[in-house]
Amino acid sequence: MRRIVVASHGSMAEGMKNTIELFAGKNENVSYLSAYVKKNDDFTEMINKLFSSFNDDDKVIIFTDLMGGSVNQRLTVKAQGNPNVFIVYGFNLPVVIEAILSKEEVTKEYVQKLVQVGKDSLGMVDLEPAESKNDNEDFFN
Repeated sequence: MRRIVVASHGSMAEGMKNTIELFAGKNENVSYLSAYVKKNDDFTEMINKLFSSFNDDDKVIIFTDLMGGSVNQRLTVKAQGNPNVFIVYGFNLPVVIEAILSKEEVTKEYVQKLVQVGKDSLGMVDLEPAESKNDNEDFFN
């Protein structure tokens, strides 16, 4: 089964949950980890509980907010040696939604394609005014 995890420092993952569910619906196979939100939260315990919920045949894609951050590091250490777990850092909304909705088999090649989706979904809106003739006819073309 495909499992998706969104993990972040602070409340980013929880905020993403609300938006992801708006676009992709609620999904029991998607988990969210928000680290360091409450003073007494034990992130190691959260990670252990998450990993104990995985079955041997699950294919897991973990999205972390920042390469080299403590969330990424600790999940990477826990996932080490597990060929069914893939970690993507620097995620964005389109790539997570793609991962949730896709029916493609989760493989290393598929996850590499997801990374490209994330890159392709990042861009800049051109706010420079386009040249126009300033007539109504041009407005509708």
